[in-house]
Amino acid sequence: MNYADEAIYAAILEAERLKRQIAKKNSKQVQGSERDIIRATSLTWFKNHRKQLTAALADGDLTEVDGLYKYVMEATHKNVLRSNYVATLKKIGKSLVKLRTDNVIKLSAAPPPTPPTATTDKPPDFSSLIKDAQMKTILERRWVECTACLGADAPLAATVMMGGLLEGLLLARVNSESNKAAIFTASAAPRDRKGKTLQLKEWTLQNYIAVAHELKWISQPLKDIGEVLRDYRNYIHPQKEFSDKVTLGTGDATLFWEISKNIARQLLKGTS
Repeated sequence: MNYADEAIYAAILEAERLKRQIAKKNSKQVQGSERDIIRATSLTWFKNHRKQLTAALADGDLTEVDGLYKYVMEATHKNVLRSNYVATLKKIGKSLVKLRTDNVIKLSAAPPPTPPTATTDKPPDFSSLIKDAQMKTILERRWVECTACLGADAPLAATVMMGGLLEGLLLARVNSESNKAAIFTASAAPRDRKGKTLQLKEWTLQNYIAVAHELKWISQPLKDIGEVLRDYRNYIHPQKEFSDKVTLGTGDATLFWEISKNIARQLLKGTS
């Protein structure tokens, strides 16, 4: 397999697919789950495709595409016009096509990438975070099931399991705080129409991740990819996968697993 050329071709298709998906809606601004899909596509470029291309191309060759994807990713944290996304994604597609055409010989001769070094899949010691023996056993079992799903080439099942595992760990981190005032008064805490903070049983994974970052329990990069994982686990609903035309691959789930493990370690580090 020609890994470098496959990577740039996949990036071209993803940019074109995302451009069509963003362009087909009528609202002036991009909001909600659309932003998550845009972030996921941008992260796939930086975390996957780009790494395979560096076997054939210099960093300078990728500067233009990097800059465009950085703009797109940063835009998801603001209110940006839909037309701006479409125009930028069009530029990304053209830049990738030119990059592929101008470097066809280099890409065809590139060696396969060195596989990334995975962190341990052994469940960590949850003792510092969770005192209840039964809950510790449940979370350890969920951890093992995540790795089992990945090993069985079941990326969607693995991602759904990861979301549940993280939600359990984040709730445990909240419960470990003797004084929860900062949690319930955080600006990211979910509130009802009257401004009252919702009970924990009404919080979603998105709420937990946002508050965890605000309280500095997890870093900004982990928050960003954690939010993407949250949206991808919603593809458990066939209609959502069909309408969004997004298919979760094993490579995506493997990336999410590394992020999930790092979020878990950051949460544990804060309680040790």
